[in-house]
Amino acid sequence: MKKRTPKINFIFLFALFFSLTPPAMAELSNIQKLACESILCLSSAVRPGECNPALNYFFSIRHRKLSDTLNARRAFLNKCPDSSAAGMQGLINVIVDYSRDNCTVESLNNNMILVMIKVPTGSGFHKKYKTISMWVVDPQIPASCRRYYDALINHEFTAYDDIVYSGLDLGTRTTYQDEDGDEHDCYVIYAKSTTEQARIAEELSSNHWEWQ
Repeated sequence: MKKRTPKINFIFLFALFFSLTPPAMAELSNIQKLACESILCLSSAVRPGECNPALNYFFSIRHRKLSDTLNARRAFLNKCPDSSAAGMQGLINVIVDYSRDNCTVESLNNNMILVMIKVPTGSGFHKKYKTISMWVVDPQIPASCRRYYDALINHEFTAYDDIVYSGLDLGTRTTYQDEDGDEHDCYVIYAKSTTEQARIAEELSSNHWEWQ
């Protein structure tokens, strides 16, 4: 799903921050600058290295209870002088309520799942399988991350496109039992030949999430 609202709205956020004259910016405290930069950086899928200090600070705000974490993060973003501008509270609420540091593309590309590629080596009652097992990027996006992106994609003051999974269709998710009898999620793919099995294994190695 592509973002339908004009991305020029996102430029409005930069205008708010950079419309401050140099003397005014100099008067901002370090926390105020970090808060403003966090709002800008969390409003876009493109986050240059300059965003790292602000985002590291934002995601370092954690408490034992989730509600306390969200309230503290909201209070931090409200330290930006422009937080009271029209539309900004709605944006801050979206950013805070759906803030998931485990939902970045980088995090999703580190979320791995086991795939077993099987090819028959016998027939009838004696059918056996040669199996290649490998860990690949999980094509199933967590529900919390889906809500996170849907909220950001559809907000008028953000610059987000959707994220897509680029890779093979792994089919139906299933489970397997390890040596201890514990069940784990996995995918099973049946190949018709060892050549096809090797090709599938090679293609699976490039499965990943990316910005559309």
